[in-house]
Amino acid sequence: MMRLVYLNGRIVPETRASVSVFDRGFNYGDGVFETLLVKGGRPVYLKEHLKRLKEGIKILGIPAAGVKGLMRDIKDGAIAALAGKNGLKGDANVKIIVTRGVGPGGHAPKKDAVPTIVMIARPIDENALSISREKGIRAVTVNGLMPSLPGIKSLNYLPNIIGKDIALRSGADEAIFMDKDGIISEGTSSNIFIVKNSVILTPALGKGPSEGPLPGVVREAVIRLAKKRGLKVKETTVHKKDLYGCDEAFLTNSIIGAVPLIEIDKRPVKDGRPGPLTRAVQGLLGAEIGRKPLK
Repeated sequence: MMRLVYLNGRIVPETRASVSVFDRGFNYGDGVFETLLVKGGRPVYLKEHLKRLKEGIKILGIPAAGVKGLMRDIKDGAIAALAGKNGLKGDANVKIIVTRGVGPGGHAPKKDAVPTIVMIARPIDENALSISREKGIRAVTVNGLMPSLPGIKSLNYLPNIIGKDIALRSGADEAIFMDKDGIISEGTSSNIFIVKNSVILTPALGKGPSEGPLPGVVREAVIRLAKKRGLKVKETTVHKKDLYGCDEAFLTNSIIGAVPLIEIDKRPVKDGRPGPLTRAVQGLLGAEIGRKPLK
């Protein structure tokens, strides 16, 4: 089956979904993106994803008027329609990409550039994700690869790609970014939480887009749900030694939800099995995603 793609307001076959070689997203990584879960035809946490997308667009100075059509189409059900037209009746992974559009050479952005907008829908291997959520995954720490603008989901993803490659070549599933002082920020495609003495800890957000971890949509959902349940949650500085000495750890993103982290740098987390607070968070998150009347 030929995949269909949303390109600048139209759904077209992938063979016709062409972007100019002069597009600044291709030339400079000048753009932002969002990856979200579509569950049973419903975009999960859509409001939160669009808020972060708009904030990224604002920080980069991409004209907001250029994405009005995208927002209107999404409001009219374009995400679910794209998934449906691709035959994705169950869970799907939908990626929204906004670049500054075609521009002249040089770093200076063209003020009247027309953004390029793409949406891609892909199937999700729910069986593989279920195994990861049940058994847990392994990670390694990496330093010297901190993303330059971690506070927004920009198209500049080389540190994340290199980090993921390091993890896979080490026999792990994910890499955790760490600075020269051993301070942990996030994974290449995830936010990190650890548990110590029954308190859930996660790296605090930075004061601007060049500091701290990405303000993950599921990260925020976990913090909100855990506090509502009466669990202790603290956004703070997390060091490498805290990872090594924690009682539990788990990772989050929009596709995996919450997955246990059972090994770090080939060291087991506690007894190497998912912990009770990790299971509690999985239950809270799964219940909300499954029952919430999402639009």
